This record gives sequence, structure tokens and C-alpha cells, in this order.
Amino acid sequence: MALNLDARQRAMLEAMGITVWLPEPVETAVALETSAVIEGTELRATEPAPAMRATVIAPVAAPAPVSAPEPQSAVPAPVAVPAPARAPARQPAPILPSHPHEPRQFVQQPAAGPAGEPGLGWTISPPQLVYPHAPQHVQASEQGGWLILLEPAANPPLISPAQKPTPDSAQTALQGDAARLLDNMLRALQLQEKPRVFSAALHRAPPDADLSHAQPLQPALETLLRELRPDCVLVLGLASARAVLGRHDALGRLRSEPHRIAGVPTVVTYDPNYLLRAPQAKAGAWADLVQAHAFTKPV
Repeated sequence: MALNLDARQRAMLEAMGITVWLPEPVETAVALETSAVIEGTELRATEPAPAMRATVIAPVAAPAPVSAPEPQSAVPAPVAVPAPARAPARQPAPILPSHPHEPRQFVQQPAAGPAGEPGLGWTISPPQLVYPHAPQHVQASEQGGWLILLEPAANPPLISPAQKPTPDSAQTALQGDAARLLDNMLRALQLQEKPRVFSAALHRAPPDADLSHAQPLQPALETLLRELRPDCVLVLGLASARAVLGRHDALGRLRSEPHRIAGVPTVVTYDPNYLLRAPQAKAGAWADLVQAHAFTKPV
């Protein structure tokens, strides 16, 4: 059976790597016309040409895989790849910003009045000696030393008798491990030998208190400083620092800046209760205490 292929079909097969061995149709037509004109005997002599055509065409039947243009149909198939449909599955990323703020739950915000003034409604307790059993030969001095300001825990934990401060340890409004940590830090500076180390507790107004006639903390604190005349003031914790300084800044800024209250150098540092939860901040707290100690005059 003859396979009639035009030039376009042969070009397609050649592009696909399939070779078709066919005699040129033009040459065959010329041979037939020439043989018919010359003689009938010569026409018989040219009879083998069709036989050759049959014999040559027979093996050509093998290119039945002419249907092999399948690669053309395979080309558009990748167009239906649903890769872009997976992109929306990666969009739950906006949930992440909520997690980095969880570790800051320890921050205590100071009580503020209707105008948002820090320290409004806060009160200060009478000062007490931190080391009442210090050597007596230097207690005649009427100025110098430290004043430590701190806010007691609103809900102090229950402590065992072994956790209560001993008469020789620091006497402050702190309790338990926080009191022991502060005592160790003060002893590292040999302050247990200095009698003029005072501590005063700061108390904020209850959340439901009427602050319409409340007074700010700063005037009472300045009066106390004029009476004690310490060398420096050490403020423990963010809430206490904001109330004392009358500012809304973050603790990092308050720690890094120099302060003075009634002319007395003031240093802000971490609350010991926070240091128990974040031991990595102890090095910074120690640097703050060393800075405060630099303001202390020798006795």
C-alpha cells in the first residue's frame, strides 16, 4: 500500500527523526511520460520501476508511529500545573507578630491619673535603715550614703521561716529570694559596713481609687531627699522609675540616661523580682550598682 505524503508531512517526520525512503513523485511522472512516448517495449523495460516502488514502500509502512506527534500534545500539558494554587497555603505568616510580645508580660505599668501623669496617686513610706547593725563609729554622720526606692510585690508569695531575712541581712520591703538577691548585691559592694543605707517603699493607688485630688510623688520625694541628703538614689524597677522621674520612657532608656532628683544623682536598675526570672539581666544590674557606688563619698 502506497503512502502518499506531501512535503509538509515529510518535514514533520524528519523533524521527529523519522526517515521515509520514497522516490520523488516528480521523477516518477517524468519517467512514465518518457517511456510512453518512445516505444512500448521501452515501456515494458521501465516496468520494474513500479515494482521498486512497491518493494521500497513496503518497509516504509513501519513508520506507523506517525501518530508520534504526541510530543506536541505533551507540550501544553505543563500549562495545567497547579503550582500557583499552593501559594495561598503559605499565607498564615501574619500570625507570627503576636509571639514576640509574650516575654514582656512581666512589665508593670505605673498607675496614672486622668491626665496620664506618672507618679500621680503614689505614696512613699518612711525610710528605714537597710543594715541597722552596721558599725556604730560612723553613725554620727548626717549625710551621704544611699537611698533605695522600690515597690513591694502586690501579691507577695508565701515564704517559709527559712526564707525570712535574718537580722544581719538587708531590711527592705522585698521578701524571699528577691530580698536575698538584693542583699547579696549590696554586700558585694561592702554596703553592709555603711550605716547610711536607707530603703523606702513606694505604693501605687488602687486601680479604682479616685485620683481627682491626688498629689504627685515628686514633691514628697524631694522633701525626703533634703532631709536625708544621700550621695545617690537607686530606683528598682520600671514602675518605680516612671513614678519617681515622672516619665513614660522604657526601662532601657531610663537606665542609660543620667538623672538627678533635688540635685541628687539617681540611677535606675532592674527589679530583683525580674532578675529572678531573667538571670541574663544580672550583669546589667551589677553595672548599674557599680555606677551608683561611684557617687558614694568615702566615710
